[in-house]
Amino acid sequence: MFNALMVALVMYLSKFLDWGYLNIQVRPIILGPLVGLVLGDLTQGIITGAAIEAVFMGTFSVGGSVPSDVAAGAVMGTAFGILTGKGVATGVALAIPVGLLTTLLFNLVVLFFNFLVDYEDRAIANKQDYKFNGAHYFAMFFYPIPFAIMAFFAIYAGVAPIEEFMNNMPVQINQMLNVMAQMLPALGMAILTKSMWDKEIMPFFFIGFALAAYLGLDTMAIAILGASAAIYFIFTDFKRKKEMAAMKRTNTVTPVTSDPNMTNEMEDFLS
Repeated sequence: MFNALMVALVMYLSKFLDWGYLNIQVRPIILGPLVGLVLGDLTQGIITGAAIEAVFMGTFSVGGSVPSDVAAGAVMGTAFGILTGKGVATGVALAIPVGLLTTLLFNLVVLFFNFLVDYEDRAIANKQDYKFNGAHYFAMFFYPIPFAIMAFFAIYAGVAPIEEFMNNMPVQINQMLNVMAQMLPALGMAILTKSMWDKEIMPFFFIGFALAAYLGLDTMAIAILGASAAIYFIFTDFKRKKEMAAMKRTNTVTPVTSDPNMTNEMEDFLS
């Protein structure tokens, strides 16, 4: 029960921050280590969170569209991966369906909030600020509760069946899960690359591929090289913009030039 409570607490915190404060920062690479920390296996939490982040790297909520609940998938996937002892393969395999199914719960919660919005509109129309503020803070603190309850019961009642299922799984299917866990990060990277693909960044993509495939550099080395190149281009672009601004300031004062027609008329008059 303690593990279920800890996972539910992380789920509540993630949804609370996701709703109003740190929407972009609530990602698997952050939530994975948090789950690992409360479950006593920080290393596995970091590894599993990074693997799940690679899968969901190109998935973001735009407006009211929620393609997949990344936070819930990260919390539940990492928790099941640690508690069952199966690691990254189980975590990644469970994160995707959990993220998709949790969107159904999200839609139910948002449906309830539609009635709350009507209540807030009436409070504003009647100039009852205290009712509006109360409804606002109620929604802020109530929103994560259904997700935390879901996480608690899923961990409390679901770890043993999933662990037994994974232990009784044929070796071939287990190997397939391991292969799938290795392929899904590549799929996430492909989705991200497709969303931000541009001819200007294409050379860097192939440079990174060549560094990894032919020179055997690891991810950290390529990341350091990429960060160094990015810093160089930032300072170069800043210097170029500064020089262009200085040129514009010098060109604001234009020299006075004489009109050739006026000069000819003056010469004729004086002659």
